[in-house]
Amino acid sequence: MISRAQRLSRATVTIDLSAVAANVGMLRGLAAPADVWAVVKADGYGHGASAVGAAALAAGATKLCVATWEEARALRDALPEAPVLVMSPLAPGEEADLAGVEVAVSSVESFARLRAAVREPLGVHVKVDTGMGRWGMAEDEARRVVDEVGGSSLLRLSGLMSHLSSADDDADHTRRQLERFRRFADGLPDCPRHVANSAGALAYPEARFDAVRCGIAIYGLSPFGDDSAARGLAPALRLESYVAQLKLIEPGEGAGYGRRFVAEQPTWIGLVPAGYADGVPRLLSGRMDVLVRGRRRRVAATISMDQLTFVVGERCDVELGDPVVLIGSDGDERIGAEEWAARSDTIAYEIVCDIAPRRRRVEHVIVDG
Repeated sequence: MISRAQRLSRATVTIDLSAVAANVGMLRGLAAPADVWAVVKADGYGHGASAVGAAALAAGATKLCVATWEEARALRDALPEAPVLVMSPLAPGEEADLAGVEVAVSSVESFARLRAAVREPLGVHVKVDTGMGRWGMAEDEARRVVDEVGGSSLLRLSGLMSHLSSADDDADHTRRQLERFRRFADGLPDCPRHVANSAGALAYPEARFDAVRCGIAIYGLSPFGDDSAARGLAPALRLESYVAQLKLIEPGEGAGYGRRFVAEQPTWIGLVPAGYADGVPRLLSGRMDVLVRGRRRRVAATISMDQLTFVVGERCDVELGDPVVLIGSDGDERIGAEEWAARSDTIAYEIVCDIAPRRRRVEHVIVDG
């Protein structure tokens, strides 16, 4: 078994693209006749934007949605034929190179920059704020921008959009948002209307309009924090490590920083070479389980940067090199990202994004004085 352990990575993320395809298929059936647009921002919520995007398109999604121009450019290089929408505002200067994508316009100022810089045909989605209180224009501003797009020889109106703030837990506010959007869009030129995120698409048939922008659901996770399988979703991500060391500790001996775990009787513990640098929240110390040989084992000691410790028990029924499932299934047991989220008072979105963080610009400098 040691030789197998030596072949394993400290932490291995496996993405089941057939699960992504199945989720897209389920959402298409649910939302029809609306299109399904796959949200693959933040490197596909940590699942890999280009691989997930290709799988989603093959399963019938008709557009890929990202947050930033850098994300769009990477997708354009990897999937040159894929329709891509940049949903967040462009940084000043990015307006000059938008070939092959569509963009959302969220303010009068950003639209003015875009209109001045555009040199070739470009699809524009006008975003109105219906109650999110974030990106998006007031209704009168958005209507003026729609008129200006119509008067441009290079810009074309490719969508009217908004975003739901509370579709997972506030039906009254969600329905007010939908009514505001209907009022805004009434009488405007014909183009795709899109408002629904995953929660909106799953829970509000009236929110589906012409397209739904689904993110968390295409990865098989529930936007409501409950059992994804009960909603017909198949989790795509599996996080696995292995047993790197086994040791017997005596009563009164502890394991890990701060002696969070102290043995009350002779106890075997297993050491796993994955920690918070690999996306396992330190906050889950003493609150999470792992799966080894189809059984739940409690992570009792403090989770370190590079390792975690689980309790085997008085009798050692584990061997070096045994797989350790952190997120995923083993036999009849399953641990989902939703479980991690509930135990660390956050959402599954943050859990999966932290496993494979979005690349960011890093500059190393020496500041004089």
